[in-house]
Amino acid sequence: MNKTMRIGANSRVVAIVALAGLLAACGRGEQDETAATNAPAEAGAPAGAAPAPAESPEDKRMANAVVTGKTSAPVDLKYDVLAKPAVGQPFEIELVFLPRMPADSLEVEVTGIPGLTVVSGGAVRFEGVAAGERYAAKVLARADASGIYYVNVVARLTTQIQSEARTFSIPIAIGVVEAAEKPVPQQDAAGEVIESMPAEETTVPASPAD
Repeated sequence: MNKTMRIGANSRVVAIVALAGLLAACGRGEQDETAATNAPAEAGAPAGAAPAPAESPEDKRMANAVVTGKTSAPVDLKYDVLAKPAVGQPFEIELVFLPRMPADSLEVEVTGIPGLTVVSGGAVRFEGVAAGERYAAKVLARADASGIYYVNVVARLTTQIQSEARTFSIPIAIGVVEAAEKPVPQQDAAGEVIESMPAEETTVPASPAD
């Protein structure tokens, strides 16, 4: 009788321990789920914005546009100049927009600085924008003279709640851009470089009075 009671008691202890372990595991699962739900968003990203999409092989040849301004809609921009620009000849710029949140529309405005004219593609609009997708556009521009120019791009994401914009700048080298010449140092008759020395002030003592 005592042996049977001990076996029954041991069985109940094992069952209680197993139940306690199961409840602890469920509690940890709920805590992990809560922590994941309450985890802060990616640093610098607007609330609700997804991380930047993974770079595709097609995008590796492209450069990242420089972000300007303080407003920051969750969209990135890559670009590529398809041929070396020449003075007075239209050249093509390929743009790829990478939104990180869905939006009703993505509106793009492209402008140049004095001396650089946007011939076509200055205004583009995409409807039903999805996060992580690629939205490509092409711009045709022309420069009047050699030099370094900048193409300004404004990308605006619009939803039923709000409208946010992000501005970018794309540097373009046109024709032959000469580097600043380095001044030639002065040389003496033997061809040695003359090093300029800092001037020193000297004082000549006055002659004693007779």
